[in-house]
Amino acid sequence: MSAADKQRGMSYACAFSRERDVRYGSPASAEALRDLKAMDVNWISIMPFGFQRGGSEIRFGGERMWETDDSLAAVTKQAHDLGIKVLLKPHLWGHGEFESGAYTRFIEHYATIARDAKVDAFSIGNELKTASSREAEWRAIIARVRSIYRGPITYGANFDEVFDVPFWDALDWIGVSAYFPLVDARTPSKKQLIRAWQPIIERLAKLSTEKKKPVVFTEIGYRSADGAAWRQWEIPRDAAPNLDAQRVAYEAFFEAVWPQPWLAGAYPWKWYSYPHHAGRDDNDYEFEDKPAADVVKRNYSKSASKSARR
Repeated sequence: MSAADKQRGMSYACAFSRERDVRYGSPASAEALRDLKAMDVNWISIMPFGFQRGGSEIRFGGERMWETDDSLAAVTKQAHDLGIKVLLKPHLWGHGEFESGAYTRFIEHYATIARDAKVDAFSIGNELKTASSREAEWRAIIARVRSIYRGPITYGANFDEVFDVPFWDALDWIGVSAYFPLVDARTPSKKQLIRAWQPIIERLAKLSTEKKKPVVFTEIGYRSADGAAWRQWEIPRDAAPNLDAQRVAYEAFFEAVWPQPWLAGAYPWKWYSYPHHAGRDDNDYEFEDKPAADVVKRNYSKSASKSARR
């Protein structure tokens, strides 16, 4: 797939404020989406959460959630009005027993919203490594989702799970949260990062060929802190900001991975549903108002320009 045809995605996170409404579907959300449109983003992922606190029960939906059912429909309309497509990607948060009946009820709920809101694609799960080997249960979940929702579906595997998922043949895209540890250094060079991507690129290309499916990076992201291209989940929350580490990591991704023909798109993590959520002193994944945003915009605009000329 050429760069011109790819999903120029963004992980579009629902924000919350006690002072004003900044959630999905709010006027603030509409403004943030206009900013993404100006970056030539053509897809967003929206992410309702389900919560599990031990056992198998999953709490989801309802007015006490940030991502209410109505707000999911509202933000989908906001995006569609701008010509932006939507991937609905429910996340299960917490620790508990994976019980297929409870999970099926959870995912059916959001598949129904995807159908009714005319969402453009749907993810049946995200980063459920401890459960994704249970092939028969997942194939039953996939069949149930397809009976409700008729668009393309995927699953967002963790980077250390993607090569072992047994049901890729039943889906439309191979999804992966592409937080691959690349280089163990404070601020590695772009050349070092590109070199580190090569064996991963080879494995993903082989997987795509074997399964006859394109790959979508349902998430990819880097913290703006030292070690951003290594084991980011181990970076202390109070780490000093390092904007260059984040910027260079995105530059390496767009040079080494974005042009690959097996890659159908990517969703950088993340951009919130109101403008200027994070400042330059922030050390987290958000990259609005940071140098990494310029990298994403430059590469998305280049791809969009190629698409317009076709």
